[in-house]
Amino acid sequence: MITATDVPPAEDRVAEQWRSSVREVLHSGTDPEEARAFFAQVYDARDLVLRPVDGVPFTYRYRSTGDGRVSLRTCSVSAHGSAVLAPDRQYVLGWSVEGGVVVDPDREDGVTLRPGVPVMCPARRPFAVAAPPGTLHLVHFDADFLEAAAVVGGTDAPVPLAFPVSVPSARLVPLQRVLRELAGPMLDVTVVAAERATVDLRLAEAVLEAFQPDPDSGMPDVPVATLDRVKAFLYAHFDRPLTATEIAAAADVSVRTLQETFQRQEGTTPTAFLRDLRLDKARLALQLADARETSVAAVAHSCGFRHMGRFSGAYAEHYGEHPGETLRGQRRLIAVADVADRLVRPRER
Repeated sequence: MITATDVPPAEDRVAEQWRSSVREVLHSGTDPEEARAFFAQVYDARDLVLRPVDGVPFTYRYRSTGDGRVSLRTCSVSAHGSAVLAPDRQYVLGWSVEGGVVVDPDREDGVTLRPGVPVMCPARRPFAVAAPPGTLHLVHFDADFLEAAAVVGGTDAPVPLAFPVSVPSARLVPLQRVLRELAGPMLDVTVVAAERATVDLRLAEAVLEAFQPDPDSGMPDVPVATLDRVKAFLYAHFDRPLTATEIAAAADVSVRTLQETFQRQEGTTPTAFLRDLRLDKARLALQLADARETSVAAVAHSCGFRHMGRFSGAYAEHYGEHPGETLRGQRRLIAVADVADRLVRPRER
């Protein structure tokens, strides 16, 4: 069985800016092959194997609820499973109800999950997972969103983040409390627009505080395709002036190969991809910023733009409004304490 529910966003600019249409997906069944195909798709997995337990009927259930920035996913399977996962431009927080899930079982730095203790899955590279029968909870963060949330209020560029897989239990206590408080609103498809934005950003800040990631400017530590190497370099260094020659050198290919690879696989050029990346990063930073604490020029500079007139023109052409309008829109709704209080106890009033 599979069902999906889309709740249209409110017809106001805040809702549009936060991409707050909420989607819920429910999927369950008793066919191992159907389960294997489904999980391979939703987790972008390869080498996925499900091994039913002798004498135990096979069942699986999956639920995902969220918007374009944050989604809460729960997966229950009555079989042993293993796979190699490669979530693209996402950060994934996970915890197992029963424990025993192993992340990167074939690496020296592999981690075995303890019951109910969250870990951050490896990012920017594929990773292996081996899981016993049981239930796994995951929170998927859009990478651009979490990277922007990490530098709100500062002048640093929102570059990729290097998370430790695990941290001391004491640092997880506030995060676990926030997860319990926000589970209801996250699973409620009627929580949209300003309320959903509040949930997303509050959870992002709790994860950042618990795991305290460092900026990650390195290349993936496993072999990846040329296009993936180029994108990794651009996401890590988009705030710098870059030429096609520098980009090609970072991926160890010629400029011609770089151009042909982008044109064939992305339908654009590396420089156009970089411009759009900078614009997207700037827009998200402006949405999260407080107009009393920052300026359009500061955000533009942190995202690699050096000419304000060109930036403003390109931004307006791309998004239909000037950057100052975005900044003045009071996007950082998490700061509204009474909204947060109402979300934590949504049915008490």
